[in-house]
Amino acid sequence: MFKFIVSVFIGVIPFAHVYTQTNSDNVQKQLFELRQLYSSMQGENMELKNQIRTKDSMAYVTVRTEIFEAFNHVSKINFDFLNTSGKIAVTGLFTKLLQANNPTSDILGFRFNETIMAAAEKCFISELKSENEKLRFGQVISKLVNNPVISTIANTNPITSVTAAIISTVAGFSTTTLSVEKNGNKVRNVTASTSDAFNQKNIESFRSELQPYINFYDALNLASDKYLNSLEQVKQRYKYLKVNVETYKIQLSESIKVNDTNTLVKLASLLPDPNTKNIEFHKYLRDPRVILCASIASRMPDLEQSVNDFQKEYNQTLYTFLKEYITALSSASKLPATSMDQTKIFNLVADIQSFINKEIHEQTLNNLQ
Repeated sequence: MFKFIVSVFIGVIPFAHVYTQTNSDNVQKQLFELRQLYSSMQGENMELKNQIRTKDSMAYVTVRTEIFEAFNHVSKINFDFLNTSGKIAVTGLFTKLLQANNPTSDILGFRFNETIMAAAEKCFISELKSENEKLRFGQVISKLVNNPVISTIANTNPITSVTAAIISTVAGFSTTTLSVEKNGNKVRNVTASTSDAFNQKNIESFRSELQPYINFYDALNLASDKYLNSLEQVKQRYKYLKVNVETYKIQLSESIKVNDTNTLVKLASLLPDPNTKNIEFHKYLRDPRVILCASIASRMPDLEQSVNDFQKEYNQTLYTFLKEYITALSSASKLPATSMDQTKIFNLVADIQSFINKEIHEQTLNNLQ
C-alpha cells in the first residue's frame, strides 16, 4: 500500500512541473501582449496629439492670417474709399470742364462774352442810327454779359441764360426821335417821340445767330445734369459705406485694444509667429480677444466687396458722363468755323479720353486684383 502511494506521488511531481511552466508562459504571453497594446496605444495617442496639434496649428495660422490681413487692409480700404471721388474732383481735367461753361474762358476756342457781343452788334447795334444810342446799347449789353448774377446762371447754361436776358432788354429798348417845327430860321416847336428800337425780325435774327451755340451748350449741360443726378444716388451709397468702413475699423482696433502706433507690436504679442517653439495653439484659439477679433476680421471680404462694388459704380457713372461729354463736344463741328479755334476742343476731347484710359481703367483693374 505504501509503495502504491509513493508511486502515485512520484508520478504527480512531473505533472505539477508541467502545469507551472505552462501557466508562466501564459502570463508572459499576456504581459507581452499588454506591452504591445500599451505601445500601440501610446503611438495612437501620439498620432492623435499630432493630428490635433496640426489641426490647431492650421486653424491658428488661418485665424492669424485673417486678422493680420484685416488690419493691413482696413487702412488701405479706408484711405482709398474715402478718397475715391475726392481725388477725381480735384484733377486738372475737371478744372477744365468747369471752365468750359465759364463765359469768359476760351477753353473751347472762343469766349462767349465776345461771341454774344459780336452777335448783338451784328443784329442790333447796326440798326441804331445815333452814335450815342449805339454807345448806350453797347454799355447795356456789356453789363448783362458781365453781370455776376447772369454769369452765375451762365455757369449752368451760359448761352440760353444770357441770350434770354439780352432779348428781354432789347424788347424794351427804345429810341427817341426829335421833330423840329420851324418858321423860317426860328424854331417854333420841338416834339419828341419814342419808339421801339428793334423789331421782331432783329430779335429772331439774333436768336438764330446764337442757336448753334445754344444747342451746343444744351448738349454739354444734358451730359452734366445726368452725371449729377446719377452722382446723387452714388453719394447715398457712399455715405452708408463710409459709416460701415469707419465703424469696422474702430471695432477691429477695439477688439484687441490697439491703435495706429502699436498695432504690429500688439498683434505680435497677441498672436506670435506660428513657428515659435512649443507654442500652444489651442491656448490662443480659445483666447476671448482672439475669438472676437477673428469674428470681426472675417467680415473683411464682404466689406471689401461692397467697397469695390461702389468704386465700380462710381467709375461707371464717371465713364458714362465723360463719354457723353465727348459726344457733346463733338457737336462743336456744327458751330461757325470762323468763330472759334476748334483745335482747343479737340485737345479737350483728347484730355478726357486720356483720363478715361489712365484713371478709370487703372482703378477698374485695381478693383479686380
